[in-house]
Amino acid sequence: MTDRDLTAAMTDEELAREARAGSRRSFEELAARYRRRLFVYLRPRLASAEDAEDLVQETLLKLYRNIGSYDPACRFSTWLYTSAHRLAIDAFRRGAAKARLASAAAGTWAQPAPGAGGEGGAAGEAGPSGLWEAARALGGDRFRVLWLRYGEDLTIAEIAAVLGRTGLAVRVLLHRARTELARRLGPDLRPLAPVAVPRPAPRH
Repeated sequence: MTDRDLTAAMTDEELAREARAGSRRSFEELAARYRRRLFVYLRPRLASAEDAEDLVQETLLKLYRNIGSYDPACRFSTWLYTSAHRLAIDAFRRGAAKARLASAAAGTWAQPAPGAGGEGGAAGEAGPSGLWEAARALGGDRFRVLWLRYGEDLTIAEIAAVLGRTGLAVRVLLHRARTELARRLGPDLRPLAPVAVPRPAPRH
């Protein structure tokens, strides 16, 4: 078995520990595993797919710079999504500020662009599952909490850490999201399962 095969077989936490110790290969494996998943998570909050791609790159760059602060006692995905969530909030605020300035210059007050955040997330590139497409159409934190719980299999406590909310608030949000999804899908609703995220092909 080659070094590449060994790296591909490692857990996220093992890779993060090695990346923290200076392994470039381990960092690249983490980036390959999470690039698409981060895009799916961030896309509904931003105005375009290009903005989401840029923010994924920014998240991975921040990961590279700050991997030394990763605590091996924590789940890696929780740590990464917390960082991505904060960057998304900052990006949304910057976009909203620019929109207000442009509106003031034009003498009008523009509404946020569809898909730029809040409850009106766009629904175009969420993933291979029709059920996940419907979940994405919920927009805002409703989609995010569903993705983190069923797409990434995070616990309620881990989701609370990512979103900066209490465990109770996450439970309420998750219940409301599932209820709304059930209302939209009716008898077609099935239990949400982890989305089929492409993984790197085995290396030889």
